[in-house]
Amino acid sequence: MTWIVRQPTRFLQEREVLDTLAREVSWIRGIHWRIGDGLIVAVDIDLDIHGRIWEVDLTYPDAFPDTPAYIRPRDRSQRWSIHQYGEGGSFCLEWRADNWHPGVTGADLVRSLHRLLSAEMHPESPTAVPSAHALTVGQERRSDTHRLIATPRLIEIVGALPPNTVKPIQVRSLLHHSGLDKVVTVAVISDIEGATGKMDAIPDVPKGLSSYIPLFAWRSDGFVMLSDAFNAEARIKTVEDLTGLIADLGFADRVSLTPDSGYTTLGDRLVVVIGASPSSFRCWGIEGTSLNTYAVIEAEDFARRLPASYAHLKDFRIGIAGLGSVGSKIAVSLARAGCRKFLLIDEDIFLPENICRNELSWDAVGVHKAEAVKEALSLIAADIDTDVRVYRLAGQESSVAAASVLKALASSDLIIDATARPEVFTLLAAVAKAHQRPMCWGEVFAGGIGGMIARARPRLDPTPLAVRNGILEHLQTLPPAPYVNATRYDVDGDEPHVADDADVSQIASSLARLALDTLMQPKQSSFPYPAYLIGLRPEWVFSGSFDTHPLAIEGEGWDADAPTDDDRNAAIASLLEILKREHR
Repeated sequence: MTWIVRQPTRFLQEREVLDTLAREVSWIRGIHWRIGDGLIVAVDIDLDIHGRIWEVDLTYPDAFPDTPAYIRPRDRSQRWSIHQYGEGGSFCLEWRADNWHPGVTGADLVRSLHRLLSAEMHPESPTAVPSAHALTVGQERRSDTHRLIATPRLIEIVGALPPNTVKPIQVRSLLHHSGLDKVVTVAVISDIEGATGKMDAIPDVPKGLSSYIPLFAWRSDGFVMLSDAFNAEARIKTVEDLTGLIADLGFADRVSLTPDSGYTTLGDRLVVVIGASPSSFRCWGIEGTSLNTYAVIEAEDFARRLPASYAHLKDFRIGIAGLGSVGSKIAVSLARAGCRKFLLIDEDIFLPENICRNELSWDAVGVHKAEAVKEALSLIAADIDTDVRVYRLAGQESSVAAASVLKALASSDLIIDATARPEVFTLLAAVAKAHQRPMCWGEVFAGGIGGMIARARPRLDPTPLAVRNGILEHLQTLPPAPYVNATRYDVDGDEPHVADDADVSQIASSLARLALDTLMQPKQSSFPYPAYLIGLRPEWVFSGSFDTHPLAIEGEGWDADAPTDDDRNAAIASLLEILKREHR
């Protein structure tokens, strides 16, 4: 009713146009304005269509006329048209939420409903009214409490099977709570029997889902059946109906829905039946003695939403030092872009106070950050390969462990320093130069005023140390920063940093883009300079958000201090002499 207080003139107009319509036409038998529950303004209207009285109410929501009014049967158990949102639901008329404008009146909606019912309910020649009602998958499935995600590789595998085939499957299911009165079960087929009789993993199901950890997805078994005789429109409501269908298709001797040993109820099963078309999935789940119909949602190929040029990112190995606020976000972002091989180095444990900026959440509390990020990556794609080192770079660690970690870093195609610790940077820079590996790094300035990203590439940029020296020289020409730099994002100190998650995400996103550009090596780089100062607030040298200062830096090349040919030959000769003595 609040809209009447805001727009009394519009309320008077609504009454006038409805009264005018009632005088002009013979099919309106009655109009009664009332105030309903919640002080909602409604109009009870009786429509005479083909000799039948259709009792409806026209409701004006509080946000009217900015949102549409709607018409429903007064008897909420009634459904009269396919152009209606379920029993007792509102009608999808010529004006609705997707094309509504404030100039449409309630009288316009009444006319539209009259045209709809006059056509559909004609006693001699009923006419189907074309629908402009396009629903998304989300709209179609919001009432489905059981859903099966059919991945592209699953569809490909079952599509290649011959007719009249039965294959055992393994299923992983997750529970999601949607409000107090609704629990949604989402199932994914993780394995299917292969040609050798062994269970083969579905290649595009992430390992983090196909195992109990980290999502604790419970496992059940089931069957996939293919039969050209299957009628996809078959009504299956009970376990008995499903058992009868299996028998009718000739699979009774190959599919068992009998109780598991030691149990008095049917074992949990997921049964998928496919007809002549590979996409004609029907799916049912047995829980105890109950049968649930699963809505089948066909997923798209992961790569279709990425640039084609990203396809070879899966071949690169990325070493990331520091899985704190910046490093965790970079790892996840690169995995979503198509990177599949990671080396993660961090010795710190994820704690509740880290949640405010890290990519991780409460389900990772108490776990080492590197291990937790590995679990997060395992839920992004099926072919993720992650090497984790719970190790503190430039810390008090075993020399043997140090040698192993640095060797692993040296084999990476890109080294990323997300620790913002100078001593770690120096170590990583030495590894990068010695093994000719590109390196990216960055940090967030305290206070969230901005941040810095930088890189050094063999033969294209100065060495990492030279780039850092160039950055420091430039900073010396600027006024002092208003805050101490946030130099220890890997370990929270006593003084909390005031940069928030949005600030960290902005810099981490820019650093991830810089890393992708470094891996892709496009003909025209999006980052022509080796370093950038990026502003997020109008403080210090920044005029405002996204005020970016590129830094042109010159310095020592990657071949400086390269050994001479004489030294190489002498070292090889000395090594051969040692080998000869050991094999005498």
